[in-house]
Amino acid sequence: MSTPPGSAIETASRQEWPRWKSDCSGFVHAVAGDLGIALSGNANAMVDAMDAKASGWIDLGHDPALAIGYANRGFFVVAGLKAAGHGHVVVIVPTSPGSRYPVGYWGRLGGVGREKTGINWSWNHHDLPKVDYYAKPVPEGH
Repeated sequence: MSTPPGSAIETASRQEWPRWKSDCSGFVHAVAGDLGIALSGNANAMVDAMDAKASGWIDLGHDPALAIGYANRGFFVVAGLKAAGHGHVVVIVPTSPGSRYPVGYWGRLGGVGREKTGINWSWNHHDLPKVDYYAKPVPEGH
């Protein structure tokens, strides 16, 4: 029996969330590392790295439906928004098609993030349309 797409991402997210629930970039680093994907820096640096032309990441723009589609096909999808000081990043997991917002896991600097929650709880409604989505295939064996 084959493993459903995205299950490794959801498993890694569930395992890493308790340790990193108060650090969004630490959480994304940990999940990416579990999947064999290298990411470094704070949230702003991660968005810059994923946005770089030669990064190997697929730029999905600001399209939540596209992010959901890629996550549902087993890609590692990260939502991110740069900000002065500290930006914010979220791991997107498989989400019901047709949902308005992708579902994700995230840490929150100075607080506690969320598990398997719509990202509309991660950003305010003014910033939500500005969120960038990036996808990367998960290396084989993860």
